[in-house]
Amino acid sequence: MEKLKVLVVDDDQMVRDTLYQLLTQIAGCDTELAETGKDGLEKIQKEEFNVVFTDLTMPEMNGIDLIKEAKRINPYLPIVVITGYGSIDNAVNAMKEGATDFITKPFTIENIMEILNRIKTEPKLIKEIGVEKGSVNLNFLNLALYKKYLSISLLQEVSAELDELYDNKKVYDKVVELGNKLLDVKGTAFLMFENGKVKMRKCIGNMEKFSLSHNNFFSEFFGEGQKPGVFKKTIPNLGQVSNYTEILFAPLTINGEVFGGLVFNGKNDGSGFNEEDIAIANTFAKKVSLRIENNALYEVFYSNLVSTLKSLIISIEARDSYTKKHSERVTNYSLQIAKVLGLSDEDIDVIKFGGYLHDIGKIGVKDTVLLKPGKLTDEEFEEIKLHSVIGDNILKPIKFFPKERELIRHHHERYDGRGYPDGLGGEEIPLTARILAVADTYDAMTSTRPYRKALDHSVAIEELIRCSGKQFDPKVVEAFLECDAGKGIKTEI
Repeated sequence: MEKLKVLVVDDDQMVRDTLYQLLTQIAGCDTELAETGKDGLEKIQKEEFNVVFTDLTMPEMNGIDLIKEAKRINPYLPIVVITGYGSIDNAVNAMKEGATDFITKPFTIENIMEILNRIKTEPKLIKEIGVEKGSVNLNFLNLALYKKYLSISLLQEVSAELDELYDNKKVYDKVVELGNKLLDVKGTAFLMFENGKVKMRKCIGNMEKFSLSHNNFFSEFFGEGQKPGVFKKTIPNLGQVSNYTEILFAPLTINGEVFGGLVFNGKNDGSGFNEEDIAIANTFAKKVSLRIENNALYEVFYSNLVSTLKSLIISIEARDSYTKKHSERVTNYSLQIAKVLGLSDEDIDVIKFGGYLHDIGKIGVKDTVLLKPGKLTDEEFEEIKLHSVIGDNILKPIKFFPKERELIRHHHERYDGRGYPDGLGGEEIPLTARILAVADTYDAMTSTRPYRKALDHSVAIEELIRCSGKQFDPKVVEAFLECDAGKGIKTEI
């Protein structure tokens, strides 16, 4: 490769140093550095560069403004945007302003070399077409650039869909659909590497015929002398007209370890996979790997957090033997009601977690009030009423549970608006809280308390019906009467 003069503009010293080493020592470029957009622009005004690598978020002048000003100085100057996996939308905006390409962090020398190879010829081609060949060819070039912009926009759209998947089971189901859409191929497969064997987790299109009979599939791509990355391979065709087909394999990794891969088979337009397809597949695979890793970490964190909060509930119930297992029963009854009402999976999850923790605020109520065997005074009742607010405040610093907080705060609101703490009424009260109110009251009536014995099931049902439309949502009471708990049948969910 002929020696290229390169400018790196980034306020992050680590990024500057890394790119400098890759570009200078390995790619053999003449590399200069700039810490700010303003410094970078001054260098572009004074010197001629073959390519500029720039960050977007910088002091004094951001990357977008740098691109605009640099293009005024030299319309043919290739500018590569440095961005992260989760900021593809920034790369799209930069493309609109004239950026040539983008590179995602962390980058490898292979990424750099691919871009530099393209840049060797693109400026000359643009000048020839723009200056010598006339408007027809210039329009053709604009169309090619527009297609590239569309592919990046599609990558942004797919990335946004992937970012909404917080359950890895959903990722596994959706990833092949997104891969098919992104690369416009005839089929996509999602493979997992488990216990030394390759397993097909999900596939779409013609990949149903893809054979995993040989378990050395990964070793074919990562054998001696191979480097992890996206690879093309020609294999016997999958029931098509020709004898062979080209597939693209993109490995999925966590901490440098391969745990799976995406296989893309045959582009719909009949063409082979080019460098741009490889780059897109590589970025997509990294995005999928990161999503799976983040979800796994979240599940561990969530599980530990739930265990901690449940321990608080156990400590509350240990103070009052009469309320032992109360939260579990209330959650059980609430889930039965939710099933009859056909609530979404999301709302059911809210009940599973929020129902168990609905009385967590009682940890802030004095024992003399919480355990009092007789009737409470007005002052003591006001203190008891604070437990729903205290519970809300306990979860408030934790940003993951907004709907669960609503359930905890409002499970003592009344349908007629005379409840606490906020006096909400009717549909203003979250449905999950209206459900819990019925389940909570039923369990309280049918449990022995210090000041009275448990009521019979039939008496409790009569009370729920009597208060329907006043204290309780009528449709929730009706749903409770249809479920096993309402019929007096003891079950567990």
